[in-house]
Amino acid sequence: MKLARISKPLRSVQVRVMLTDELNARLERYARYYEHVHGEAVETRTLIPEVLRAFLDADREFQSWSRSAVKTIPRRITAPALSSAAGKAQL
Repeated sequence: MKLARISKPLRSVQVRVMLTDELNARLERYARYYEHVHGEAVETRTLIPEVLRAFLDADREFQSWSRSAVKTIPRRITAPALSSAAGKAQL
């Protein structure tokens, strides 16, 4: 089983997701499989972020790209706000 025992995350955000009937049925079967392997029931909505996390953690191409993208993406530099007099003078 790729999915380890689920521990409650410290912080989370809510994301609304629509699943096809087939994908939802597979997720429900996976919840039963999780219960079989770990001996405890889990709700399908609890599985979604864990399955997504496991997928992203296992995607080595994504990991490599992500590490290189962090180095190449320029930081945003915000210009200091112009005073109202200076802003009018430039117009």
